[in-house]
Amino acid sequence: MSDLDLATILERYRGEVPPGPDGDRTVRDGLATGILDTTEENVRRNRLTAEEIDDLLTYLGWNLWDQLAARSTEGESGLIPRQEYETLTFVQEWMRFPYFLEELTRVLGVDGVIDLGATPRREIGNKVNHLRIWASAVCPLIGRGIALALQIGEPWERLAEVNTLLQFMRRLQHGFWGGGPGFASARQYQVPVLDDSWIKRFCDEETRLETSDSLAAFRRFNGATELLGFLIHFDNRAGLCDTGPYPLPDGGFMIVRDHFVNEPAYWWSETVAGLPHAVTQAMFFRPTEDIRVTINDIGTTFSQPRDYLRHLSGVAVYARDAWDTPVSEVRLLDAGEMQAIERAASAATIDLYERIAAMSRRDRIMAGVHVYLREMMMPFARQAGVWDRFVDELQFDEISPLTAQAYYPLVGGTAMQILPPLFMLGEGFVRVGERATW
Repeated sequence: MSDLDLATILERYRGEVPPGPDGDRTVRDGLATGILDTTEENVRRNRLTAEEIDDLLTYLGWNLWDQLAARSTEGESGLIPRQEYETLTFVQEWMRFPYFLEELTRVLGVDGVIDLGATPRREIGNKVNHLRIWASAVCPLIGRGIALALQIGEPWERLAEVNTLLQFMRRLQHGFWGGGPGFASARQYQVPVLDDSWIKRFCDEETRLETSDSLAAFRRFNGATELLGFLIHFDNRAGLCDTGPYPLPDGGFMIVRDHFVNEPAYWWSETVAGLPHAVTQAMFFRPTEDIRVTINDIGTTFSQPRDYLRHLSGVAVYARDAWDTPVSEVRLLDAGEMQAIERAASAATIDLYERIAAMSRRDRIMAGVHVYLREMMMPFARQAGVWDRFVDELQFDEISPLTAQAYYPLVGGTAMQILPPLFMLGEGFVRVGERATW
């Protein structure tokens, strides 16, 4: 661990590189290749060079720090051991995800993977989103960093698996953005990817929040569905994702936010029976002051000044009843149904909290592993039509021997020792170096 103090670590990456657009430019200027941009040629290559892989790992180290530094004020859950289950899941993903991503590529072909990445341009209320595109490589690569920190393996080993993770992510990025920089952090943190037809529909169906009662009702709906989305996904951000900002003709902007509140893949989903799979909120802002809005690679909105929600002036809210509901059947919600969903979500949150509180610490950790592992693969595999095969035939949920071996060290306190340098100093993305060969 570096001798840098916490304030310095949060202010500048490794004490040197700033956050935001300036940091992005600084890191990119130091790269040896142009691999950060996706092209028709470089996403179709079977192999990246070791130099290209190292450039991507270098950028990812700063990119992860940039997100965590911005979120440094987020609180820890007193209920769910999130760091412990995330750490274990990262190791499991490093051991298993390259195989499943290769299988997805075999089933879909490279062009099919690229088209899969374009899903968020066409659909709302779909878990195939830019958060999971980012996580498809980043989470298992953090697992690689944890394994190396535990002195399991060498940086130059398993080059093929590292390549698989990065190229799968980059193919999804190519579909998502249509080429060019693959990360929101390299695009001024602007993610206005939805097709114009959606934006027109939202504008046509906007309800103005012209009274304090209507504004309060929406805030209750937003808060209840967001909280449930967090809790059903065991206190992680898999339950929500933002895109935008989208400029409005009158000079304002729109943010489009998905909350995923009903996920049948988990046994505790009986607590949310009757709720839609996802609710999507198109939120209209017409500020009376200059405001800078950014969205990062995990779908989180920030603004300067911070309280952008006080400028909320209208909404259009939609439901997608099941994960496989055709997007043509996504429906606009009226005030009455929003109120019913808000009340059901609040009741489900209390029920679910009590169920989780009654679980042992180990059961909470393993349930978190179950969620985090599935959330980073299941949406892609569902859409490819192979999820049931992954679970039943290929034993997707089976814990690898290395993950089982890492359980007690990681949940016994080691996670708290190794995660800060991995997350905040880029040590989770160890370069493969000159010794790496094909």
